[in-house]
Amino acid sequence: MERIQIVKDALEGEYDEFYDDYVSGKKELSELNCEYSAEYAGTGTDE
Repeated sequence: MERIQIVKDALEGEYDEFYDDYVSGKKELSELNCEYSAEYAGTGTDE
């Protein structure tokens, strides 16, 4: 499955520019999720 289709499926057909690095192969979803958590939740870890 192509990366852009994975994003669209996860977002119910929508596309968010936040996932551009994943779609282009520069980053994995886990990296993006950690960055998002660090920026918006504070730590980026489960601790």
